[in-house]
Amino acid sequence: MNQPTLAYVETSLPFATQAKRFAAVRDWGIALEIANEKDIQIDVYKRAQIPIASVQAYKMHDFHPLHRNAEHRHQAKIHVEQTLELAAQLNAPRIVTVCGFGHDLADNPLERAVEFFSTLAQRAANLGVRIMIEPLSPKRAGALTHPDEIVSVITCLNQPEVFSIVLDTGHLLDSGFNLNLFFSTWQHPVEELQLKGMNSSPPTLTMPLTSWIKAMKFPPDVICVEHRQAISWKEFDQIVQKCFHSLGNLNKNI
Repeated sequence: MNQPTLAYVETSLPFATQAKRFAAVRDWGIALEIANEKDIQIDVYKRAQIPIASVQAYKMHDFHPLHRNAEHRHQAKIHVEQTLELAAQLNAPRIVTVCGFGHDLADNPLERAVEFFSTLAQRAANLGVRIMIEPLSPKRAGALTHPDEIVSVITCLNQPEVFSIVLDTGHLLDSGFNLNLFFSTWQHPVEELQLKGMNSSPPTLTMPLTSWIKAMKFPPDVICVEHRQAISWKEFDQIVQKCFHSLGNLNKNI
């Protein structure tokens, strides 16, 4: 089994200067996932020579394809296009998107999501950047929150070379899933697996990551740690060490 790339979301790293964060990531030999939230200094990331695994279309917290307001939906398209361009400039092979945040949503969410993403397919293909779609929990969104519904969106788009799914253990836990059972029965490709605890807490050191990946029919290309809760550098080292240990066990009979 090929070992997935291990990445860490930049904003989840312990508080420090960007230079210190870059140094820690470089020392561990992992990749970064960055958020297209503010003005991104592309040259800074290029000089850092740290691989960028994914770029989050972060402003989709506000602008998304399921919003009732047509201008909001239009701004979402512009933001995703900009994120695709940013990813291409950073040699990042993929971006992270969602269908919708909140509960003030338009009607026919499946149809609207398919229509929205279909308009982005050619641009993504031309840039060589894949669009991953992440299901959120019902705590965060009012529609298309079940992973199977995102699979339906991707199936309707019918362009597997462009669209894929990213799963987040935090959103799965917040949705009430038993992760051991979920991964043992999940039958669809997953490009990225984000590791998070409930309510956006850091993933636990007891998570059976090796078992989850081995149970999946299609192991992910990327394992990415993400959380909102601040951690220390010691806790960061422990999380990364746990992930590397789990990934190192993938080809062992355990």
